[in-house]
Amino acid sequence: MSRRIDVLKGSLVVALLGMTLVGAAAPAPERLRGPIKITAQRAELEHREYALYRGKVRMESQGIVLTGDRLELRQPAKGQYEARLTGAPAHLDHPGDAKGGPPVSASAATIVYDTRSATVDLSGGVQLARGPDQLTSNQVRYNLDARRITANGSGTGQVQITITPPPPEKETPGAVNSGQNTPAPAPARRTRSLKPR
Repeated sequence: MSRRIDVLKGSLVVALLGMTLVGAAAPAPERLRGPIKITAQRAELEHREYALYRGKVRMESQGIVLTGDRLELRQPAKGQYEARLTGAPAHLDHPGDAKGGPPVSASAATIVYDTRSATVDLSGGVQLARGPDQLTSNQVRYNLDARRITANGSGTGQVQITITPPPPEKETPGAVNSGQNTPAPAPARRTRSLKPR
C-alpha cells in the first residue's frame, strides 16, 4: 500500500510539474491599456465590439489624445481595441515621458491606434513633430512604448526630416570651466631688471 501511495505522490508531482510547464509555455495575456474616454456629436453603438462616432471626435486613452471627424472603434480582443480615426486632418498628441522622451504630435488623413501592439499607424499627408524635430511623410508607424518612429515615403514620395540640435549650454557664473572655448593664457613677458649688473 505504501508503494501505491508513493506512485500516486510521484504522479501528482509530475502532473503538477506538467501543468506548471504548460502554463509557462502559454503566451502571456495581452496588456490592457486602460479606460477610453470618447466625446463626439453623434454615436452609434453596435453590441460591445463596434462603435461609430462622428463630429468633433475626441478620444483619450493611456495619455494619448486623438481628435478628428470620424472614429470607428472595434474591440477584437477582451479589453483591447482598435481605433480608426479620420479627419481633415486627424490629430495625435502623446505627452513626453518621465525618462526625458519628448512629446509627439502628428496630423494625418487617417490614424489607426491598436492597443494589442501599442502602435499608431498614420497615413495620408503625415506631419509629425517629436520635440523640436519635424517629419513629413505619407506613412508613419509610431510605437508608443518604445517611442520609436518608422516612416515610409511610399511610391515616389520621400520622407523629409528636420532635426534641430539642442541649444548650446550656457555657463553659469562661478562654474568650473571644462577648457572648451577658453582662450589660451598669454605667454609670460620677460621683464628687464633695472639694477645694473
